[in-house]
Amino acid sequence: MKGFSFITASTLAIISTANRVAATATGGVCYDPDHVDSATEATISADFQTIKEKGFDLVRTYITTYGSADMATLAIAQGLNVSLGVPFDNENPSATADYVTAAISAGSLSNGSASIVQIFVGNENLASVDQVPSEMLSYITQLQEALPNVPIGTVQRNTEMLDSSRYNAISGLADLFTACDVVGVNIQPVFTADTAATDAITLVSNQWTELQNSDTESRFPGLADKLAITETGWPSAGSADGNTGSVTGAQQFYSDYMTWAAENLDASRSHYFQMFDLPSHTNTVFEAHFGICDQDSNEKFTL
Repeated sequence: MKGFSFITASTLAIISTANRVAATATGGVCYDPDHVDSATEATISADFQTIKEKGFDLVRTYITTYGSADMATLAIAQGLNVSLGVPFDNENPSATADYVTAAISAGSLSNGSASIVQIFVGNENLASVDQVPSEMLSYITQLQEALPNVPIGTVQRNTEMLDSSRYNAISGLADLFTACDVVGVNIQPVFTADTAATDAITLVSNQWTELQNSDTESRFPGLADKLAITETGWPSAGSADGNTGSVTGAQQFYSDYMTWAAENLDASRSHYFQMFDLPSHTNTVFEAHFGICDQDSNEKFTL
């Protein structure tokens, strides 16, 4: 694990922990450092400080390292628990090896009660495949053997779990979920046509219930107990398919989700999407506008 000169030993104790954090106080938030023009170790560390100051105890990252910046080291130094992302490229599986090595090192980090809560290999990488890459299972097994006290799994769309045209088309999907200790599901109500922000939490709740039911259990035995919500949010701008993003709608859904999650999820299994706007993400009209803060870290509404 690479250390950074601005993180002293007194700031971050690096020890092996036998027991993981069972839950966090407020749940988590998703984080991507690319909301700034040029992300550095300093900007990432400042972002983690902002996340902590906004009241979150858990952050979900999509990457293990960003250039020379080790995401877990920087987050844990700010007192944040981490749901650590290990990128997986279906076209270049070997590129994941270095991230796995970094994740294994991160598994021994702690700072008071802050540590690695879980590790996810891949994010929505099964959206257009017909077979689970064997390397995914190999990396998950490698991490489980190296970090027996840290839940290891993957993050995929709700579509791959609930849409028969997808789950029937992917060979090895049930085996993947069986191998995982934790399975993240991304549920984004704004991508379901004609969904109002005021009704979005109902869609999330209904899909969560469907993920727990007997039909899903018969397809993926044991999945219900492994599930975490790894993305859900509402944008502050954009309009498509009968859905409209607005600050008012974003505030409504944020409030609704936090209330619902407190009643239905362990806080360590809840990740709101996301902390900052990402102006460079323009693949849909909504993607740039999911932040509860704008790109300059200003709150869009009171948290």
